[in-house]
Amino acid sequence: MLRELRINNVAIIDQMALGFAPGLNVLTGETGAGKSIITRAIGLLCGGRASADLIRTEADEAEIEGLFDADPAARAMLSESGLPADDELVVRRVIARGGKGRIFINGSLSTATVLARLGERLIHVYGQHDYALLLKPESHLDFLDQFGGHDHELRAMRAAHAAFREAADRLASAQAGVANRAQRLELVRFQAEELTKAQPTAGEEDELRRERERQRHAEKLARVCQETDDALSSGEQPIANALSRLAATLEDAGRIDPDIGARATTLRDAIAQLEDVALDLRRAGEQIEGDPARLEEIEERLALYGRLKRKYDCDADTLAAKLEAFERELQMLEGSDADTDALRAECERHGATAWQAARVLSSRRTKAARDLEKRLIEEIASLGMHGATFRVVFHEEADGKDDTRLSATGADSIEFYLSANPGEEVRPLARIASGGELSRIMLALKALTAGAGEVGTLIFDEVDTGIGGATAEAVGQRLHSLGRHRQILSITHLPQIAALADHHLAIAKEVRRGRTVTSARELSVDERIAEIGRMLGAAGSDESERYARRLMANKQG
Repeated sequence: MLRELRINNVAIIDQMALGFAPGLNVLTGETGAGKSIITRAIGLLCGGRASADLIRTEADEAEIEGLFDADPAARAMLSESGLPADDELVVRRVIARGGKGRIFINGSLSTATVLARLGERLIHVYGQHDYALLLKPESHLDFLDQFGGHDHELRAMRAAHAAFREAADRLASAQAGVANRAQRLELVRFQAEELTKAQPTAGEEDELRRERERQRHAEKLARVCQETDDALSSGEQPIANALSRLAATLEDAGRIDPDIGARATTLRDAIAQLEDVALDLRRAGEQIEGDPARLEEIEERLALYGRLKRKYDCDADTLAAKLEAFERELQMLEGSDADTDALRAECERHGATAWQAARVLSSRRTKAARDLEKRLIEEIASLGMHGATFRVVFHEEADGKDDTRLSATGADSIEFYLSANPGEEVRPLARIASGGELSRIMLALKALTAGAGEVGTLIFDEVDTGIGGATAEAVGQRLHSLGRHRQILSITHLPQIAALADHHLAIAKEVRRGRTVTSARELSVDERIAEIGRMLGAAGSDESERYARRLMANKQG
């Protein structure tokens, strides 16, 4: 969840500090006041592309900082990247005119790649571009899979398809003839040599990360060992000596009372253990030495693992298996004649497995599609689209005949169809939906998937496009309901939506000393009434105040 946002020298924003809360947060203001600049700033904190054009006139650099509550997934990702992982997450981004921007995550310098990966776990921003995805039929399958929760089946499909494609590629290589085989041989030899030179081993990356931490904190570790050794046995007043004197005292007292003297033996044993600990720490401390050259080697080795993982699209522990696969293919290519029949059989076996995974996924999708149709019709009806009909149309069946239809996402081709009015035939959504209908369908889809996934904050940039009246109030009620599962930020021009907010921020701009400045402030109840009156076009009137209060009283839950 985003708790605080600070923006300096971004476009027409000089200095701005915003606080956000759980539930539905709305940002209102006149067109051009700077609401979309705030959305853009949040996008930059999540890895968006930066541009020097965003820097305020006469400023040398712009700065955006956000404070988030970090969930377990975000903390795990931070730890994996070698960054401090706390319950609170602070992201700061500096954009310089010279092009050398800087990114800090929990105070540590980081990269745009790490920030983008982290941002995917923090916030999703839905603007006009995202609503337009509904106009692309090829994106509809992603919406259905997200609704159906097909992650497990998709992973199985990707693995089966990858094995099938690898077998098919080997078969194609064997059938391609001498010229193509030589070209493939050169590529595989290069890949095998590259991995042989790298010598990846399972578990090495994790061990390197641990060693990197020891190198980074070598001075502290050596100091702790030395101080503990001194305190136990080597300092001016070691604990072991004091305990030895006590043991002697007890032994002397034992001549009088044997029970007391018996305790001296226990104390002597403890002294021996303390001396062992001191000796171990002394030896450990003598071996600890910060070595900048070794630290650089570790960083280079970790960077190498990073490059190889991206290049071969696998984790570090799989690289050794990749090398073995390349070596096997190399042996095959270097042979006098490839066993084409065996390769064909292997390809057919993997193809059958991939088609089976595709049929399982298709069956799940068919069931999810019927459920989505029913529930989305109910959702969009609550958003003012009464009598509308929604269909998920499958264009082809996963019949196992045409391998060219197989992909990492299966063999299905689907498209959303819509009839916005009773009695009308359903037609492709991409051809007939208006802007208002698209925004409501997108909101309905997000409402149906609010309980899934890891992203804690959703931003809707003008989800009210093309709607008004009772429909606007229905959209506001759904946003408020969605806020029970996620933090929602909504930029809106509609009073019906603003009235239902849990937290209302007003954005305004003015000219100060010849410069345009944007400001933001959290509104009190009375200020909210006034702002809603402005949005109604009747600011300050008794009628607008009564209507604003009636709208605010309509909040459900």
